Amino acid sequence: MEPQAQGYAAVLDEGGIAVDGSEAAACVQPRPLSGQDRCWARMDVPGQPMVVSLVLLLERPLTLEQVQSLLQARLLPLARFRQRVREVGGRPCWVEDGPLDWTAHLQTLRLSEPADTHALQVLVGRWAGEPLPSDRPLWRCVLVENVGSGSALVFRVHHCIADGVALLRVFLALGDMPPGANRLQWQHEQARLAAKTGHALLPPSGRWGRLRWFMANAGALLRQLLLGPDTRTLLRGRLTGDKRVAWSAPIPLTAINAVRQHSGGRVNDVLLTVVAGALARYLRDRGARPPSALRLLVPVNLRPYQEEIRVDNEFGAVLLTLPLGMADPLARLAALRVRMERIKGGPEMLANRLLLSVAGWLPAAVERLLLRGFGLKATAVLTNVPGPDQPLILAGVRVDRVLAWVPQIAGIGVGISIFSYTGAITVGVTSDSGVLADPHLLVAAIEAEWAALCARLPAGARSRAAASP
Repeated sequence: MEPQAQGYAAVLDEGGIAVDGSEAAACVQPRPLSGQDRCWARMDVPGQPMVVSLVLLLERPLTLEQVQSLLQARLLPLARFRQRVREVGGRPCWVEDGPLDWTAHLQTLRLSEPADTHALQVLVGRWAGEPLPSDRPLWRCVLVENVGSGSALVFRVHHCIADGVALLRVFLALGDMPPGANRLQWQHEQARLAAKTGHALLPPSGRWGRLRWFMANAGALLRQLLLGPDTRTLLRGRLTGDKRVAWSAPIPLTAINAVRQHSGGRVNDVLLTVVAGALARYLRDRGARPPSALRLLVPVNLRPYQEEIRVDNEFGAVLLTLPLGMADPLARLAALRVRMERIKGGPEMLANRLLLSVAGWLPAAVERLLLRGFGLKATAVLTNVPGPDQPLILAGVRVDRVLAWVPQIAGIGVGISIFSYTGAITVGVTSDSGVLADPHLLVAAIEAEWAALCARLPAGARSRAAASP
């Protein structure tokens, strides 16, 4: 390992952060991109960059010097944040970019008054449609100095660097280790949280078991390729590249658990029930008749439990059919519970992962055509990432809320993100103005459907949900 990388690894070790050796290493030799990373690296189209957006709302302001010191010590030890993608011998590779130009990667600005949540949403939405320059490492951080009485850090990271779960580990690593905490236990808790939604699907042992497994995955891939476009609604159309974002009020996890105690299912089932009802409500409010069903593209974490941080893409995806035609939210929840159990561990997860990996090695024009067709099979992308139960502390400042959005592949103009943090869920919506000009309308529909679901509970369960802080 190079001396610079040894220094990075030592800093991380002292901070209680475990990093895989290959991530801390300064790559003297260019390292080829994996099939999935290569696919994401080439997937940008005008107005639709493949960039993950993350917003950290801080209880009080940080200075630019504090943020730079934090990133220098805890982000740059990860090799992908020092590297850029460059063609080497006809193949895209990760190559070291030399000393980081901080003026290109870390900026600061002040919002015009009133410096409130709406002003921040407008800013984040504008950035969501802007590509990251390809001649430097593919990330950017902006310190927004005045958001209410605090500040905000807005991170933009290209998806070819890592998926949402890997980035969760990265941003947990930015936080201060609690005073008196055990370093190994702190590492374990971060790893456990990132693996909470993992589905590590391994082939069975034995020749015939592996053959059946292979045939099931091949069949699932064929079914995905032959599946027709999703139902045409107001939420599909020509994209403009003009992005908007909005997010909901926090929904306490204790309230969601009150619903689960009465009706069963997982937290994800409850939230999918709300999202399905909200999509139908939005269409009705616009004077359109909702279809009986719409499809969501849902990424699935396939990353095994890992004590160390590995920055890469390790996920599959499923096409989930939402029952929009069910007006009763409890009946909708029961139906979604069955559907989610059916697809859990199913071959579709690996089939779609294989599709992305293979697409990365196809000619760029063929990849775009393939992914364009795949994008027609769903109306929206939905992600669900579990955040920490305890507040994140950055340079001594508490993070009050965490908001995150993943990009949508070609043809999809709506993204819905579910992120849990310190006992509450926030639902974020990002949209292209060509299909959803005001994402606040869908957020309002989500909040209304949550209230409608709670109203259908018996008095005791409804009281428990309403009593949640």
